[in-house]
Amino acid sequence: MENICVLGAGAMGTALSFHLSKIGHKVNLWGTFLDEEIIKTRRQKKVDLSIPEEIRVFPFEKVEDALREVKFVIFCISSEGVNYISKHVAPYIKDEMVIVNVGKGIADAPFLTLCELIESNLERYGGIKKEVVAMGGPARAPEIVRGVFTEVVFSSIKDEDGKICCEVFQGKSFKTNFTKDKRGVELCAAIKNGYAISIGIAEGLQEFCNNFKAALISHAIGEMTKIVQLQGGRLETVTGLAGVGDLYVTSQAGRNRTFGKFLGEGMSVEEALDKMRGETVEGYSVVDRIKKRILDKLLQEKKIKKEDFPLLCALHKILYEGEVAKIIRDALSDF
Repeated sequence: MENICVLGAGAMGTALSFHLSKIGHKVNLWGTFLDEEIIKTRRQKKVDLSIPEEIRVFPFEKVEDALREVKFVIFCISSEGVNYISKHVAPYIKDEMVIVNVGKGIADAPFLTLCELIESNLERYGGIKKEVVAMGGPARAPEIVRGVFTEVVFSSIKDEDGKICCEVFQGKSFKTNFTKDKRGVELCAAIKNGYAISIGIAEGLQEFCNNFKAALISHAIGEMTKIVQLQGGRLETVTGLAGVGDLYVTSQAGRNRTFGKFLGEGMSVEEALDKMRGETVEGYSVVDRIKKRILDKLLQEKKIKKEDFPLLCALHKILYEGEVAKIIRDALSDF
């Protein structure tokens, strides 16, 4: 049995707390300032779960208590909140702790991945120089709570922390894997959210369009492969759980797909974002950050051609340049 603190009482934080408690670990669930009602009522409506008494819950102001004497710290924070929360908890992180990031997104410059951002903040604000383990793969929170079989991948450059996470999280219905391709896992986890928007757009444009969605997924995987490999990641990461697996799940259901569907149905970007108020649409910012911070740089260095990424470029035009959603079809037909 391990002592674990989960940071963030959103859907995923609560689901993982439930899973880890159920397989025998002692779990503290700490809520951010956005989770006050969940901590107070011990009820997470998004996963239809009343938090069991075995899980100790802590409000925002009790972060030091939540982190006292724990071995594992799990960041279940949206990409927008990672910078603030990692700074906030840094003074209470100890060198012997194992740190895991479950969030999926692209960090603010000068960092690219969320693990890089957390590592920097822990060192700067807590004086701890420590690698953060990344978790990736298809893991929907409601299904974890229901005990549906789930398979994920943990990644760290150094073997020890990543492999021990596999052991700690492993359960009868929760399978774990390890890879050293941390950059590939983190990029796949973030980028697939952007491409999932295109699947939603297709559904909004036309019902029963499985042929179209299959083509989009195929092109998305091709573009993800190029991006990941150009950033030092591996092909097998893209074709595995972190890439193909996670893109499939995110395309089936989720905030990014829903946001895209609103666009396909004719809403403007502003209207769709307003409709999604209260939900973090990770893919929206990911498309812009990947385009400006990776593709544009590679174009300047003449390592790629713009025609190599028709789908991502079309998404950027729709989300940031005022183009209509139906140009997503042209991105494929003109390829």
